[in-house]
Amino acid sequence: MTDLIKTVQKRWIALPIRVRGTAIVAIPVTFLFTTLSAFAWLKSNLVEDEAWVQHTQTVRLETKQLLNALIDAETGVRGYGLTQRDEFLEPYDRAIAVIPDSLDQLENLVQDNPHQTHEMQDIRAIVNENLEIFKQKLALQKDLKRIRGTADVLVPAASLYDWLDEGKATMDAARREIDRFAETEEELLIKRIRHRDFYRQLTWIFMCISVAIGTIAAAFAVHLFYQLERELAEREENLRQSNQRLENVCDQLQRFTANASHELRAPLAAVLSNAQVVLMDFDDLEEIPVSVENRLQKIVGITKHMSSLVGELLFLARHEGLLADESMQTVDLTRLLSNLFSEWLPQAKNQSLQLTKELPDRPILVRADANLLRQAIANFLSNACRYTPAGGSIELGLKTEEERALIWVSDTGIGISEEALPHVFERFYRADLKRSKASGGFGLGLAIADQIVRAHGGEIGADSSLGKGSTFTLKLPILN
Repeated sequence: MTDLIKTVQKRWIALPIRVRGTAIVAIPVTFLFTTLSAFAWLKSNLVEDEAWVQHTQTVRLETKQLLNALIDAETGVRGYGLTQRDEFLEPYDRAIAVIPDSLDQLENLVQDNPHQTHEMQDIRAIVNENLEIFKQKLALQKDLKRIRGTADVLVPAASLYDWLDEGKATMDAARREIDRFAETEEELLIKRIRHRDFYRQLTWIFMCISVAIGTIAAAFAVHLFYQLERELAEREENLRQSNQRLENVCDQLQRFTANASHELRAPLAAVLSNAQVVLMDFDDLEEIPVSVENRLQKIVGITKHMSSLVGELLFLARHEGLLADESMQTVDLTRLLSNLFSEWLPQAKNQSLQLTKELPDRPILVRADANLLRQAIANFLSNACRYTPAGGSIELGLKTEEERALIWVSDTGIGISEEALPHVFERFYRADLKRSKASGGFGLGLAIADQIVRAHGGEIGADSSLGKGSTFTLKLPILN
């Protein structure tokens, strides 16, 4: 049993938090709906039983009323026959008016029970037979009274006894039929009352059990909820500690990058200056070994290359995250891009490239660091010039789109493959390693542009096809 509980606990903990949270909420909700459904079913049975009890009691009362009316009719006929006085006909007349309605009412009440319907047909027949006998006996007494001419003349005793005995058997049969019908209804009433009381007890028992199980289920759900909360708190604490460790590592890496960049700048500057001094000294010599000059030129080139790399790494280390408010100012993008266009136009012409611009006539103002923004767009233009063959075209554009400024640089260059496009803004990523080495790139230009745009709260994007060219875009929120 203990092993089973441990196994269930392990499987429960292994479930995703979303699934466990849903299950915890589902426990009381499911129990609530189950309880309500069961209670509704029990309630409907109670209502049905109560309706049957009321129906049976109505049949019993109607049966008693029928029997009393039949007895009143017989009593009235007997009283009139003995006394010849009309006041004894009043109960008879009332009974005659009540009996047909009572029979109809009883037949309507038991029409859903074939056996009782058949019994009611027998009762109606024998009751009608008795009423016919009562009617004949009254007609006979009235005729005798009319013939004798006086109500004071008494009927002979022998004739009176014969008259009283007439129809007695039929009346007794009617009473037996009605009594039998009433007994059947009495049995049904007892049975239905027992059934109703059983469901009442069952309802109370179910309610008590529901309260107990509901309390247990609620306590269990609360326990699981607190357990899940503790687990989430532990995960949150672990995540906080991991984030803290990552932040420390990133800070250390950032400081290392900055320090290393600073430390590398001095020896690189020394190597570059010494190499250049030696080359200047060689200018005064008549004979210079070509191999020595080439090696010195290579040292100068590599040193400049390394200085550029160190500068880019230092930039990435210094401008991590959003920019400080004091470094931000209002910048007119129209003017900034117009100046950039003028600066890059000569280089484009030297490379036999057609550089065009599509700028609005009105100022578009943003909150930005102008120098950093200039560098990001310059990186786009640099890549466009670097990877567009002679005779190609480059376009620099600006427009507003949904409360944002959209800047784009399009070219008809070699393009970027679909597989490489998602990675172009990653540091040190180069889609074509051979071309990048030949052009002197490190794979940091687009990463720097991406970092600058994100530091301004903007978005950067790229769209390209191999052999068709590329379009790089950046979006910045404009000032209203």
